[in-house]
Amino acid sequence: MKLKLYHYWRSSASWRVRWAFAIKKIACEFVSINLLEGEQKRPEYLERNPNGTVPVLEIVEKGKSRFLSESMAIMEWAEELFPKPSLLPGDAYQKGVIRQLAEVINSGIHPVQNLRVRKFYSQNEEKQKEWATHWICAGFSAYEKWMRQTAGRFSVGDQITMADLCLIPQCYNAKRADIALETFPTIAKIYAAAIATPECKAASPEKFQP
Repeated sequence: MKLKLYHYWRSSASWRVRWAFAIKKIACEFVSINLLEGEQKRPEYLERNPNGTVPVLEIVEKGKSRFLSESMAIMEWAEELFPKPSLLPGDAYQKGVIRQLAEVINSGIHPVQNLRVRKFYSQNEEKQKEWATHWICAGFSAYEKWMRQTAGRFSVGDQITMADLCLIPQCYNAKRADIALETFPTIAKIYAAAIATPECKAASPEKFQP
């Protein structure tokens, strides 16, 4: 089996998958898709993912390619095929908590503040920033409260989980929007711990910047 990940260097969803693969030591070829130049709208890319988003995983087996899009689906696929180390450790309840936190980011923050939504909302950059800041802060406030019973060194205990893989790239976006992470002290603590890990560094946008 050969794997190819179509990604954008600063995409938070792409970062999640790169990080998951780094943690699980999954060998993969990375192919850059420049969202700012509209490469995701090209016919050959839309054949891989009609939604025109990144990331997309190409899975090649016996000379045939299959494609999987959406970062959560790709991470779940990786968890099934490469279970160690686990991104969803613990019993059924803890797995549910991890998924809950991940979805606060994945479904509550990310979709409404990504580039194409912001541009549809307004062509004014200040308005776009105001919109993104509102939704990031609203989601982070909920995340901070949920973690009161779960956080250790990371979001759920002392092991990096799928929740952290969603949270940290969103923190990166928050900093780009000039949001002070110190407003959310538990999130800020987890961010500092996570970005210091070698796997997070290996998957970070700076490692893939053109």
